[in-house]
Amino acid sequence: MYKPILFQTLRFFIVAIVFIVLCIVVTKSFAYLYPLVIAILLSALINPVVSILERKLKFPRMLAVTFIMIIIIATLGGILLFIFSELLQGTQFLADEIPQHFQTISLFVTDFINNTIIPLYQKIISYVRMLDTSQQLAISENIKQFVTNLTASGTTFVQDLLFKIPAFITSLPSSITVILFILLAVFLITNDYDSLKHLLKNLSPSFAKQPMANIARHLKSTISGYIKAQCILVLITALLVYVGLLLLNIEHAFTIALYSAMMDILPYIGSGIIFIPWMVYVFLIGNYSMTISLAILYGLIIIIRQFIEPKILASSMGLHPLAALITLFVGIQLWGVVGFILAPVFLIIINALHQAGTFQEILQFIKG
Repeated sequence: MYKPILFQTLRFFIVAIVFIVLCIVVTKSFAYLYPLVIAILLSALINPVVSILERKLKFPRMLAVTFIMIIIIATLGGILLFIFSELLQGTQFLADEIPQHFQTISLFVTDFINNTIIPLYQKIISYVRMLDTSQQLAISENIKQFVTNLTASGTTFVQDLLFKIPAFITSLPSSITVILFILLAVFLITNDYDSLKHLLKNLSPSFAKQPMANIARHLKSTISGYIKAQCILVLITALLVYVGLLLLNIEHAFTIALYSAMMDILPYIGSGIIFIPWMVYVFLIGNYSMTISLAILYGLIIIIRQFIEPKILASSMGLHPLAALITLFVGIQLWGVVGFILAPVFLIIINALHQAGTFQEILQFIKG
């Protein structure tokens, strides 16, 4: 009577142990193997195009791989060159304009201090002088403590920033090395894609061949869908910003839209890092109509982005919008900003495993 339950429990613990071991191995090794993982994924994405050139146009395999990689690198290089050119022109414009804006802000701040802060300070001093000596000393000590804490916080922030700059500069050669390794690995893997795939099949146990093939197929489909979704979201943000700024007659709208699109990739920060300081500035200089216009544009971007993101992710990855929304929410609640990045990764993996029927097979194994 209890024997089936005992075996089911044993199989459950086997699955749990294997899962924990896999999580530990992946977590520990990913920091070292991620360039190879990226290379494998990129190779899987470009291999169909290479195969078409090889079969239809009778290209030699190596020539087809070289041709596709040259096209991809040249296209990306051209796009980056165009973007940098626009950013350079826009940055030069901003470099000419920003000093004037700083001067305006400086005059505003000076006027605010003279007309508001100093009279308020004088009133506070007159009230403090009416207090007894012990109360005056207590207030003085609290102010000194506040200034000390503020100075310490500012010093710590500046020190951290200065320490990060050399670390960033030091990491640049490493980043270039990683990129070169990925490109070389993509070339080698794609060139021998079929033979490597055949070798992997031969090395795999017979019972795992079909599940692994299913998982790989669905994982490839899900990743390409996710990349497509992110590209669509960034394009929509850039288009909204560009059209909105054109309607507001803002100079260099295209450059600002590019900046917004790039910032939109960052979790939580998004295009707000551009719009919020901009709105504060135009408010301080008294341009209230522009403040309202920018606030409406930024609000529309946020609302549209939040409304369409789950739907685009769901349609591109073959998921229900509610599942995508819940995954993003849980990821943010559990891991904060990092969770916003990790949630789609888990969503991709879980979706691929689900579509490949892995969970059903595991459940069937536990049931016996």
